[in-house]
Order: sequence, then C-alpha cells, then structure tokens
Amino acid sequence: MSKSAPPRGKAAAASDAASDWAGHLRARFGLIDRVLAGVDWLNKGLLWMLCGLLAGMAVLGFAQVIARYFLGSPLTWSEEVLRFALIWLPFLGVGIVVRKGHLIAVEFLVNVLPGGPAEALRIVVLVLSGLLWLLLAVYGFTVLEVVRGMRAGATEVPMWIVYSVIPFGASLALINTVAALVDRPEIVLAEAD
Repeated sequence: MSKSAPPRGKAAAASDAASDWAGHLRARFGLIDRVLAGVDWLNKGLLWMLCGLLAGMAVLGFAQVIARYFLGSPLTWSEEVLRFALIWLPFLGVGIVVRKGHLIAVEFLVNVLPGGPAEALRIVVLVLSGLLWLLLAVYGFTVLEVVRGMRAGATEVPMWIVYSVIPFGASLALINTVAALVDRPEIVLAEAD
C-alpha cells in the first residue's frame, strides 16, 4: 500500500514555481548563490550597524535629558544628530526588510488568487518596487546637488553627507529587491504554507 502525498494548497504550488525558477537560475549561473550570500552578509553587518546606531541614539537622547533638566546646560548638537540618525535609520534598514519579506503589504489579492497568478503578482510588485528604488536613487543624486555647499546649523556637518543616505539606501533596497526576486524570502514561504 503506497502512501499518497498530503494535499497541497495554492501557496505550495506557487512556492514550487518560485523555487523551480530560482533553481533554474542557480543551475545556469553558479554565481547567483555567492552573490546572494554576499547580499545577506552585507545585510547582517548593516543590521548590526543599525542596532548600534539605535543604541547610540537612545544614549544620546538620555544624555540630552540629563544635561537639560538636571545640569541646566543642554547639549547644543544632540537634537540635530538625533534628527540625522532618524533620517538614516529607515533608509538603511528598508533593504533588509525587503530581503526578509517583512515589508508591509496588502495581501488580499495574493491570498485570493491561485498559485501561478499569486506568484506573478508578487513578481510584479517586486519589479515595481525595484523601479521605485531606482527612481529614488537617481533623484537622490539630484538632492545631493541641491544641498551642496549647505551645512547643518549646530554641527556644521555638510548636508550632502546627511542626504547621501537617499541614493545609498535606495541602492541597497534595489539590490535587496533583486535578491528577493531571485531568492524568495523565507518569511513569505513560511506564511504561505
């Protein structure tokens, strides 16, 4: 007596289609796995850097409160540094979120559509996201031209340094979007089954 395989849903069929596509690319181009490993390694280092930045922001915010309310002499530069860090955090972190499949999404259509069309929709969404990141990176360089020569008020940091995160972060997000196209994020696979 042979055991029959348990019934598989639409999400499993879509997952199989995605893994077949990625498997075909891996077999054809052996370099893809190494590039994906490099992207994941970069993301891991970036995540640690972002954790350090967030911890530094917490310490700096606490120091500002102590200096202002207990010592009576506020730090003149801390608010500006915190504001700049708040600009950098999301721009640097969005690529990691895309790669891990944690980006906020309206999943109604994906849940209603059968496997093939749901996977096609996922690919279309990632391609459109990639175009957004590309557009943001290109126009980020325009922003850098506009702020050239400007300096921050308290810290005297050149503003091009602060706003350089726009094209840099968008480029990281674009790289991670391409990686998510080639290698479907694990969280999506786990939730789909």
